[in-house]
Amino acid sequence: MNAIGRVFRVAIEAAEMVVPRFLSGVDEGVVFMLHRFPDPTLGNHAGHDTAAIRRMLGYLRRRRYDLVPLTTLFERAQKGDSLNGAVAFTIDDGYLDHATIGAPAFAEFDCPVTTFVTTGFLDGALWFWWDKIDFVFANTRRQRVTIPMSSSDPLTYEWHTAVEREAAKAAFTWSCKFVADPDKHVAIAHLAQAADVEIPARAPRAYAPMSWADARRCEQSGMTFGPHTVTHPILSRATDAQSRFEIEESWKRLSSEVTRPDPVFCYPNGEPGRDFGDREAATIASLGLRGAVVGSRGYANGGKLRDQRDRLFVPRFPVTDIQADLIQCVTGLERLKEQIRARRR
Repeated sequence: MNAIGRVFRVAIEAAEMVVPRFLSGVDEGVVFMLHRFPDPTLGNHAGHDTAAIRRMLGYLRRRRYDLVPLTTLFERAQKGDSLNGAVAFTIDDGYLDHATIGAPAFAEFDCPVTTFVTTGFLDGALWFWWDKIDFVFANTRRQRVTIPMSSSDPLTYEWHTAVEREAAKAAFTWSCKFVADPDKHVAIAHLAQAADVEIPARAPRAYAPMSWADARRCEQSGMTFGPHTVTHPILSRATDAQSRFEIEESWKRLSSEVTRPDPVFCYPNGEPGRDFGDREAATIASLGLRGAVVGSRGYANGGKLRDQRDRLFVPRFPVTDIQADLIQCVTGLERLKEQIRARRR
């Protein structure tokens, strides 16, 4: 963390001091993104600290922040109303722990949350490619693997400690983001073969999806659902036909299963220019969806949400387990920090 970040964090970590709201009266809102929640009953110990999430939601409620459904930001902008610092939460992918842990946590504070689901995952037709990599590295007894890759020379990883194993896993996962989707799955099969690990056809409990019945139950407690493709490919690595199918079919399938699907798309991985582009934005617009969210940081700007193109690239802030980080975003201190950095540059 740089010096500016340390100063701001120390300043707002002193109990629950009231930080000035620099977004008050400003036509900007905040969209947060989360991913997984630990659920020991499923064998999953990774993800956000649920106690920390509850503390943050409690803080926002006590300070009377405007916690709204994601679609409300679009509706207000299109009506010409100011976003005025409204806060929306989103969760990506559709894991079972989103239903068992995430939904009750948000419902406890009457906080809306949109979960973007990968429809083929909920259908039980697949499990996520990065989870397969995690499964292989967690279960292999080998300490060295060599994996053929279509776009490069074979990749070799060697490890002797848990830290080195995690580093190897992260490096291979990163490499998979830069090859065509079919080649990625071939490379993962080669990894499993080299590691002497058999990948199950269905996701083990620690990596399992919620069911559509789970999703409908979660709707009753305030969770809504948006489309996040069918198989979660990196769309920029997909063919034209696959890219369109992933977006169209995920919206169609979601709409057939839940009561009130959110007409907002979420790009897998979500880095503009690298993971998706104008092709995907055009498909989303052609379906009549309200907009789309990305994985890069930034505030939701009301003016841009009114623009037909810009509302297809709405930024989100990642949620950490540190409350000070959240406070910096919802108060607008994050904007102030960026302005200070710009002046120093």
